[in-house]
Amino acid sequence: MASMRSTRRSKSILSMGLGLMLMSLSSYVSGQIGAWRGANTISTSAETASSLNKRFDLKFDLPEPASPGERKTLWATYYYVYGDVRSVPDGQPLLNLSGDRLGPLLSVRDWCLGAIEGTIRVVDSNGHAEVYNYAGRGDSVQVDCSGVIHSPSINLNATGSSRYRIATGPFGDGVPGMILVPYRTIAADTTVIPIGTVIYIPAARGMEIILPSGRKTKHDGYFYVADVGGAIKGNHIDVFGGILSSNPFPNFIKNKSSQTFEAFVIADSRITERLKRLHTLSQ
Repeated sequence: MASMRSTRRSKSILSMGLGLMLMSLSSYVSGQIGAWRGANTISTSAETASSLNKRFDLKFDLPEPASPGERKTLWATYYYVYGDVRSVPDGQPLLNLSGDRLGPLLSVRDWCLGAIEGTIRVVDSNGHAEVYNYAGRGDSVQVDCSGVIHSPSINLNATGSSRYRIATGPFGDGVPGMILVPYRTIAADTTVIPIGTVIYIPAARGMEIILPSGRKTKHDGYFYVADVGGAIKGNHIDVFGGILSSNPFPNFIKNKSSQTFEAFVIADSRITERLKRLHTLSQ
């Protein structure tokens, strides 16, 4: 799952406070360096740029639904992979739930902002990238993030006690058995929208997006519930944008519960099976 989906992944928390503080976390974090140091595209290595489109079948060519199902009134926030982070001398290590070091040493800023997102991509001196996923909280606070995060809405103790594991998917993992897919994955309250549900958002259809390879295309409006979050409650969904740090859907992702939009549950098996395959680990 994305970062502090329990703390950060307290997306909801982010959208209220951090959005005013930073500057480009789609909605909440404005001013951040961004998922991939750059602008709206990434400085991807060959391992990502040349193969991600093929591996994930990042095609957005599904037709409009013939018969939309249950109508939902939702509001949305946005999350992404925090990177490309470089290890620094005397930095803070990423620890697993047992307290063992996983490898890189990060600056306090990168460590704390990465903890907010829940998925961190670290690049070593040889250009090799490793993605780390939020795994839960440790027994004690590891890093004091008060000098980086100044929002009263953020639980600094929870943030500073974040623990990790190496992700299975190149963009991080959602619920057990599922990986995160850029512009397809959404996190939802499973009591409202169950895991495995396909949601069609008319406002997303036709919106131009930038794929991990840098290629531009237009979205077809379909999303798949493969993630959850401690702050994702009720009619709130969190849209995953992969490596793009800025909000790709400003027409409906407003980061405010009062800014709702219309969506529909899709039951067409051809569409649900395609998006399910895209998110499963056995692809």
